[in-house]
Amino acid sequence: MIRLGYACIRLDSPNNPNKKTTVAQLQKLAPDARLKKLRQVLQTNFFNLMDLLAYNVEQHIFLYRLPSEFIPLATHRVTADWDWAKEFAWDFDKAGAYIRKYGIRVTSHPGHYSILNTDNPSVLQSTIADFSYHARVFDLMGLDDNSVLVTHVGGLYNDKESSLHRFAEQFALLPDAVKRRLVVENDDTSFSMIDVLTLCESIGIPMVLDVHHHNCLNNGEDIFDYMPRILKTWGSRTPKMHFSSPKCDTDFRAHADKIDPVHFMEWASRLSDYTIDVMLECKNKDDALLTLRREMQKAGFSPEGLFK
Repeated sequence: MIRLGYACIRLDSPNNPNKKTTVAQLQKLAPDARLKKLRQVLQTNFFNLMDLLAYNVEQHIFLYRLPSEFIPLATHRVTADWDWAKEFAWDFDKAGAYIRKYGIRVTSHPGHYSILNTDNPSVLQSTIADFSYHARVFDLMGLDDNSVLVTHVGGLYNDKESSLHRFAEQFALLPDAVKRRLVVENDDTSFSMIDVLTLCESIGIPMVLDVHHHNCLNNGEDIFDYMPRILKTWGSRTPKMHFSSPKCDTDFRAHADKIDPVHFMEWASRLSDYTIDVMLECKNKDDALLTLRREMQKAGFSPEGLFK
């Protein structure tokens, strides 16, 4: 069985859990007004999250990526005196209880500025802080280790092997709360499926296979030849993969607005013996997911096992 999910926002609603403020806006405010603003933004994000989760359950969507900015400026020094975890403990409990009740898998993808294999100590420090923030949100919600944090290897720094080795070395520096959730995805320019699979096997963490990225960067390997090894990295957890379609032949690396149903069904039909969660990465978000389902229904194909 394959479960489909989407990232961050529901396309037809302005009320999504990604509301934010800026450092510049906050610095114009007195301390009390600053805290009030931060609380308003986070409360709105909790309200919107609960609405979005209810919509997902109604639509039988049980995989969802939480926006990284869910807690406004959580790792910035401008919020250093704000104990958001304590103030919103009830909201974290409520959201977590709902997620667990309906078996929703919530994941995250820390920002592109979080680079674990960096050779810059200050970037490493901010990366660890960002990863720790994401892990803390899931811990506060009481979510299990299927709520993973997806990251890329990072930069090449003119030496791929050294860059991979530095990732492994600096992974050892992470708090246990992050280590147990961090997973690594192959990218479309630097680190291939083979690079990431070898790395994940060496440090004992799961690999997220991104199918589109593999199509952009490979040495002719067939994904399915490596599928048993990729799935094995997940142990007892449910494997998670990413799927998207290219925008066009001349801009192949860019994601299309929706998913090519023929390509998806060709790929998914070879995974019928497995239970896998697949995040659809496309601009049309939930609408693309629901459109893909309709196309699969027309073809008599339903990997999610939802339709009779």
